Amino acid sequence: MAITSDTHKNDSLSLHETVINGGFCVGCGACAGINNSPAKMHLNQYGQFQAYIDETLINQDSATHSLVKSVCPFSDEGLNEDQIAQELFGRHCEYHNKIGYHLATYAGFVSERDFRKRGSSGGLGTWIVSNLLSEGLVDGILHVHQNHPSNDDPRLFKYQLSTTTNQVQKGSKSRYYPIELSEVLQIVRTRPGRYAIVGIPCFIKAIRLLMKQDAILASRIKFCVGLVCGHLKSLRFAEMFAWQCGIEPGQLVTFDFRKKLLDSPANKYGIEVTGMKNGHLVTCSSPVRKLYGHNWGWGFFKYKACDYCDDVVAETADVVVGDAWLPQYLQDSQGTNVLIVRHPTIHNLIKQAIDLGKVSLSHLSADEIANSQTSGFNHRREGLAYRLYLADQQREWRPRKRVQPDSNHLSQNQKKRQIKRLAIAEKSHFAFNDAISTGKFSVFVQQMNPLIQKYQELYGRRQPLWKRIARGVKRYLHLAKSGKNSHH
Repeated sequence: MAITSDTHKNDSLSLHETVINGGFCVGCGACAGINNSPAKMHLNQYGQFQAYIDETLINQDSATHSLVKSVCPFSDEGLNEDQIAQELFGRHCEYHNKIGYHLATYAGFVSERDFRKRGSSGGLGTWIVSNLLSEGLVDGILHVHQNHPSNDDPRLFKYQLSTTTNQVQKGSKSRYYPIELSEVLQIVRTRPGRYAIVGIPCFIKAIRLLMKQDAILASRIKFCVGLVCGHLKSLRFAEMFAWQCGIEPGQLVTFDFRKKLLDSPANKYGIEVTGMKNGHLVTCSSPVRKLYGHNWGWGFFKYKACDYCDDVVAETADVVVGDAWLPQYLQDSQGTNVLIVRHPTIHNLIKQAIDLGKVSLSHLSADEIANSQTSGFNHRREGLAYRLYLADQQREWRPRKRVQPDSNHLSQNQKKRQIKRLAIAEKSHFAFNDAISTGKFSVFVQQMNPLIQKYQELYGRRQPLWKRIARGVKRYLHLAKSGKNSHH
């Protein structure tokens, strides 16, 4: 699906009327991160971070209103990913219609020390930020760490500052969990220094937008490290797995979303959860595929905003790390990363490390990098075009995206899948709260199973070969036509 602009206009509406009321807040905390912001972040009843904006303050200050909108990654006020990235990387990088700008693209892992063992995949994300710190290029890393939950703060994870490589390593691994930026941005403002920040695509976009509005953030944040993203989860995702291990919601202490299983393919990982059970602290491990709700395509506890995002690989980040979901790497249980490099300084660090044998990397083409995230791109390009079309047909506000709304490129079966995915994600939030209120996990399963069954049936119905070929040709022509209109 080619990326282009549309004419969706709602410039006079407030962030509250559009993004927040429409359910498109991803909880990043950018709006609450501006100086003297009228916005505050809170966890809602479904375990999602959401912004709350004092409209009386907004109404008294139109400049603040404009500023709040301009830093939100899902409002129509700020620059889009293409515009931000072209300014940052357009002079020295090539452009690809899926992965954006790129200086170099690799697949591989860290060879030195235990970075790979401690990481979710090949260990490159933690290795990169550790080297930015150890080489004196930054004074601190802003990334997600484990948090000890309490009655006042139930979070298992939150953004924190690391100033030593040991602290950095404690923040390794992927966390499929709600987080927000406003707290840690106050550290940047009050503590002079040079920082690197790690985040998912919409969070990095929000940081770039904030840096355009805030001179202190712009001068102190030196590097943005992006993570390839499937979608963001509410805190119920962790509770769902923990409950199946006998640890009820509210009793979690720690959670490992990506426990490597020896002699298993890299995509067949496990989880490890620690919490209170019958008054005792217990730890439970399980292959994730044995637990209900493990199927990422079902989209349990997904933020609505994630279904209206067109950035899979953090196109505005200086370097991006993800999982190498390619056949040649899947059998290695230790994990392999894909890497998109856009910043020359980071590229120099990597090239030196290759020469010294600290990292084992092979060049991949931009197309191969995109192929490692095929499902994500299909959902956020072809699928997104149809979801935008549906929203426009219903005359609902939705974010302006680089993808044009369309309904002609998908089969009827594919359209039904998109509709079912939206329904499953929405229902999961309500159904889990019902399960909590009754104290029975089975209530969640009973409410979700009818939707899941109908969704899975859509994958069992195959069209005749001639129809599939005709659909493929139509889709190719659609992409070729759209590609002529794409912009950088």
